[in-house]
Order: sequence, then structure tokens, then C-alpha cells
Amino acid sequence: MHTNDTNITKLRQLAGEVRNYQLERGWSDAKLCKEIASVGSSKTYKRILDAADELDEMSVETQLKNYLSAVEIIASFRQKDRPAEPEYADFTNCQRAEIAVRRAMQEDEECVARLVIIEGHTSTGKDAVRRHLLNKFPNNTVTVEANDLWKNSPTPGHTAVYEALKITKQGDANAKPPRHPSGLLAEIIAALKERKLILIINEAHHLGIPGLNMVKTILNTTPTIVVLECIPVLLTRLLGSNYEEAIQLTGNRLCERVLLPTPPSEEILMMLDRRGVKFENVEVRNATAKLLESDAPTYGNWRYVIQVTRKLYEAGKRAPVTQKVVSAASADVKSMRTRIISLAKPKQEA
Repeated sequence: MHTNDTNITKLRQLAGEVRNYQLERGWSDAKLCKEIASVGSSKTYKRILDAADELDEMSVETQLKNYLSAVEIIASFRQKDRPAEPEYADFTNCQRAEIAVRRAMQEDEECVARLVIIEGHTSTGKDAVRRHLLNKFPNNTVTVEANDLWKNSPTPGHTAVYEALKITKQGDANAKPPRHPSGLLAEIIAALKERKLILIINEAHHLGIPGLNMVKTILNTTPTIVVLECIPVLLTRLLGSNYEEAIQLTGNRLCERVLLPTPPSEEILMMLDRRGVKFENVEVRNATAKLLESDAPTYGNWRYVIQVTRKLYEAGKRAPVTQKVVSAASADVKSMRTRIISLAKPKQEA
């Protein structure tokens, strides 16, 4: 084996370690590249992970140094960060989404009832749903994350989907993507016609007219199931401001809209039990679930529930959790969440 081949093997091993950490944290590629700058661009990262890519025109030695640095950063993160929160496939948010997607998968290719819209307020489980679908359908699910650039131009959205599909021209793995949106869309359609895929678009409230038209074309010309994840109020704003394009997707054709619920008490109880929280008695346990169910919509839904659960678990290591301990833990998290929410409001309004 040549030295360069050995370096490529080492580089891919390091990239695999980075990928494992990314999956643990549930980070998107964009989030990963932002948090660990030495990973480089998402395009470079995907090339390194792609075993079929010979990494021509890439400085393997430089990337080897970069990814050694990335792995060292991850090691430092592991010393202080918490493990990724477990997700439960039997919770309502995951179950409703999976059922809707399975229904869409059963539709005939000539039918356009293959659009699923997942609507959820902050921390009701949109990320958990996306990871659940990836776990359920690992070989035919592709995810992209929309952003504000998608609103006014087709190029960012088309490029993101093109790259997510890892489209390569036959016989030329290093060919550059088409420069114009029409060329990108043509190759996207050709790739999606090859087999039935699930295309998940996160932050879909950023679509705008170009993105809505892309989704409509994909549904009309390929067997793809399209899943849009979005915040309800922002989706309403999108649909209202782009009425003609939106009505063709949500009004004149069959689509399924799944609204993710705020945390219900029965699932909060399941989480408390599965996380090993030890209560003084069943009355305190049940009262805790009811309290968290009532507070969750105001203080951050599942994020609030998880943070209180952490505090109760730690307290339960010393002695069974009493109602007084529950009240104190809830008050601490409410105070913290109130500060976070108040700081976030001006940014959202802008």
C-alpha cells in the first residue's frame, strides 16, 4: 500500500470517529462544521466519508492534520459534555410521524399524496422525529436543512438537495455540479426517479416560492416522499405569503399534516421511570408528571422536562425524591428557561 493510500485510510478512520460523535449529538452537518471548524466544509467531510471517492485534488496530508485536531477536540468535548439524550420510538411524536410516512410510502407513484408536513413548536421533538425516521429507514432517507437563503433564489435549495443526494455523473465522480438551477433540478429529478426515497427538509418554513416549487416538481415527477419539518406559526406565515404555490401543495392535493404534541403526562412518567428517578412514593411521582405537563408548553416543552428530570435523577441518588425537591428543581429550571426565552425573543422578532 502506498503512503497516500495509508493516509487516506487513516483519514477515513478519523472521519468515522467524527461521524460517530455527530450521530451521538444529533448534529446536522452544518452544526458539526460550525462547532468543530477543523472538519472543514460539509462537502469535504462528505467526500472523505465516501469510500468510492479517491480524494483526487485533495491535500490528504493537510486533512489528516485537520481531522487529528477534530478528534482531539471531540475528546475534550467528551470530558465535559453530557451524553446525547435517549429518544423513545414509542413516544407520540415519533409514532405519528412514522405512521404518516408509511402511509405515504404505500401510495402509487402516480399519486401525489406523498407530502407529509411535521409541525411542532420548539422542543416538541422535530429533531427526534427526524432521527427516528433515519433509524427506521436508514437506506432510503435523505435529509437537508433549509435556511434563509432558500427564500429568494432556487440555487441554495437545489444545491443542498443535489449534495445530499451525492449525485455523481456516470464515469466522472469529480464532475462539478451544474451552475444553473435548471441543470441542478434536472439532475435531482433524474436521481430521484431511480428509486423511492424519503426526502426530509428541516426548517422548511424557509422554503419560499423557489423551495415550494422545487417540492411540487419533485412530487409531480418522481416517486419521492417529501417530509417538511417546520414551526406552525412560521409555516402559516410561509403559506399565507406564497398562497398560489402553497395551495397547490396543501390545498388541491392530498397531504398529511402531523402536529407534534406538547409533552403528555403519561409519556413524562415513562421518561422519569426510564431515566431511573426514584420518588418517595407514587403520589409524588404522579404529581410530578402532572406538574411538568402543565409547565412544559410555557418553559420549553421536552427541553424543560429533560432538564428537570436530570435534577431529580441527581437528587434521587442521595435520597428518594420528595415533593419539596420536585418544587425546587422545577423552580430552578423555570428561572433558567425564563432567562433563555427572554433573551431569545428579540432575535425571533427581528
